[in-house]
Amino acid sequence: MKTITNLALTLALTASVAFANDHMTQIAAEARELASDYKKMTITLKDKNFPERELQEELKAAENELEKIEGHMMEFSAAALTLTPAQSKDWKLAQDLVQLLDIFHGRKSVLLEGGDPHKKRSAILAEAQALLTRANTLADVAKRLSAIPTS
Repeated sequence: MKTITNLALTLALTASVAFANDHMTQIAAEARELASDYKKMTITLKDKNFPERELQEELKAAENELEKIEGHMMEFSAAALTLTPAQSKDWKLAQDLVQLLDIFHGRKSVLLEGGDPHKKRSAILAEAQALLTRANTLADVAKRLSAIPTS
C-alpha cells in the first residue's frame, strides 16, 4: 500500500512539474513573440513620419502577448513547485520582468494616446528598445525555468 501511495505521489509530482515546465515553455515562446512585436515598433519608430495606425496595431499585438504571459505566470505559480535556490532566483526575476513589462507597456500606451506621438517619438522609441531587452531577458529566464527536472 505504501508503494502505491509513493508511486501515486511521484506521478502527481512529475505531472505537476511537466505542467509547470509547459507553462514556462509557453512563456518563453510568448516572450520571444513579444520581443518581435517590440522590435517591429523600434523599426517603425526609426521613421520620423511613422504611421500612427501601424504603431497602434503593433502595440495591441504586444498587449495581447503580455496578457498571455501573465496568464501562464499565474498558472505556473499555482503549481506551487519546490524550486532550488537558483530556480527561485530565476522565478523572482521572471516575475519582476513581467511586472516591468506591464508598467512600461502601459506607459507606452499613455505616450501614444496623449497628443501627437510624433513629438514624443524619441521617448517612445527608447521605451520600445527597453521593452525589447526585457522581453528577450524574460524569454531566456523562462527557458531556464522550463528545464525543471521531473525526477
